[in-house]
Amino acid sequence: MDSIHKLGQIADDCVRKTLTRRRFMQLSGAVAGTATVGTLLAACEVDDDDDDVAPEPDDDDVDPVDEPDDDDTDDDEPIEEPDDDEDDDVADPDDEEARYGGSLYTTIIGDPPQLDMMAGTQILMRFVACHMVENLFTRDAEYAVVPELADTHEVSDDGLLNTVVLREGVPFHNGDVMTSDDVIASINRWTEISGLGGTWNESVDSIEQIDDHTIEFHMNTPLGTFAPMMANRMGAGCPIYPAEIVEGAGPEPINDVVSTGPYRLVEWVADTHVHTERFEEYASRDEEPSGYGGGKKQYLDEIFFVPVPDEASRIAGLQTGEYHFLEDLSPDQLEVFEDDDDVVAEPEPFTWMSLVFNTREGIMSDVRMRRAVQACLNHDEIMRAGYGDHFRLDPSLIMQEMVWHTTAGGELYDQRDVDRAQQLLEEAGYDGETIIFLTTSEYTDRYNASLMAAQQMRDAGMNVEEDVYDWATVGERRADPELWDLFYTSIGGIDPALIVFIAQDTWPGWWDTEPKQELAAQLREETDFDARYALWEEMHELFYEEVPVIKLGDIYQIYARSANLHGFEPHILQGAFLWNTWLEES
Repeated sequence: MDSIHKLGQIADDCVRKTLTRRRFMQLSGAVAGTATVGTLLAACEVDDDDDDVAPEPDDDDVDPVDEPDDDDTDDDEPIEEPDDDEDDDVADPDDEEARYGGSLYTTIIGDPPQLDMMAGTQILMRFVACHMVENLFTRDAEYAVVPELADTHEVSDDGLLNTVVLREGVPFHNGDVMTSDDVIASINRWTEISGLGGTWNESVDSIEQIDDHTIEFHMNTPLGTFAPMMANRMGAGCPIYPAEIVEGAGPEPINDVVSTGPYRLVEWVADTHVHTERFEEYASRDEEPSGYGGGKKQYLDEIFFVPVPDEASRIAGLQTGEYHFLEDLSPDQLEVFEDDDDVVAEPEPFTWMSLVFNTREGIMSDVRMRRAVQACLNHDEIMRAGYGDHFRLDPSLIMQEMVWHTTAGGELYDQRDVDRAQQLLEEAGYDGETIIFLTTSEYTDRYNASLMAAQQMRDAGMNVEEDVYDWATVGERRADPELWDLFYTSIGGIDPALIVFIAQDTWPGWWDTEPKQELAAQLREETDFDARYALWEEMHELFYEEVPVIKLGDIYQIYARSANLHGFEPHILQGAFLWNTWLEES
């Protein structure tokens, strides 16, 4: 079935109101990543009642993200940049009066480990860097892959040729205009330094530059995740940098960021701030804003990301007006803002928390030890210690709001069976060896949850020693398999093939058994949704059998912001961003 035929079927089902989310996934495989598909999905009332798709949660569980009204912004009238002496008012998605101007101060829990989204996966780094960099593709509010720096993406009928045409006239922060030279240089570096990029490259025979804006990717096998892997916003994706910067950087992180994003880097002063300012020449897309996709308006003159490790200081600064946005807040602090009309603090579904095992070497390389930890844990107690009432227990590695949700293998989730754990310890020959638990105190919620998990392991007879560092140091130490046995972190995924420990054998934990490798390759290459879903359920069962990671529970990210900050819209897994937001004139 060719792309035009599939688009016709989607449109026909949409008109008859029979388009289900599964049906959409089935039909859109050959045209995924095109603006047309994203537009159709946004226009349709997609029916989620298909048997294999997780139902929408009850109102008590999750508040769905509101979609912007269709008539919020007039695409025919481009927004002009304001004069230096006056503000330019523009309607935002909620029909309030947006305005240009102002300096926004947002707190972060510490210094980012680096600013190169190609070279890392840390949430802290992603939150800062995403304002400055862009990829060929990204994801919209429905988590569909849509073009960002790409203009079009076509896949041949046999899946062996991907043709990407770039947007023209897109400037970098240094004044250069993006061409296919820059894109190819960035992709080549991505395949060399990123585990995700290396995996993507296994399916690519050659990259051919047709002209300044057209690139052909000749494949040795069809790759259903060609665009999703490039679109990855969970870290280790493929931001586009100027070729000269890429060639000069080599494998080292690019911290003096130059890309095409709506804000440009002014300076990064360690322990003080990362300072960004509006990129006046930014080339926004014409589509309506949707998730990370569509148009991006840089209402704010500048954004300061200020490291404030102490949560009480972050809260006090928000209350006094020193800061406008808190990227992370412990759930038990919500009540602080209950009667504060100057602050908005709301929980939003975000991602899931986990214990990651060192499967490469040390005591946890024995699967019986990992299964002993899996058996003894009480997930409710761990999650409650960190997140109060703002969590939910669910065995799926893809959240309930998404089409890939599954409970396969879930009988091994949240066992609370200390006797079984002790039996497994005996089978493993465990004799009281020290187990190094790597964690951080900068995220208060993570620290409290990890303390509870460590205590439950001790109660089952394990000798656990907690190694506590700032988050940047945790990121450094977990890269060395000699320094730890397990660590606590958040993980998530929109596409099962892109969950970090499935997509990358090089990610700390190093899950690389033969069954996992075979299933991961099939998940990447397959394009049919039903076939991929069956493979995903096999992978999910294998995950629970081999226990490279323990999923603890889903969390709700709590963003606290000044009531004067408007236009903010959080998104599950993709995290916060501050373009399209503005400050009310005080």
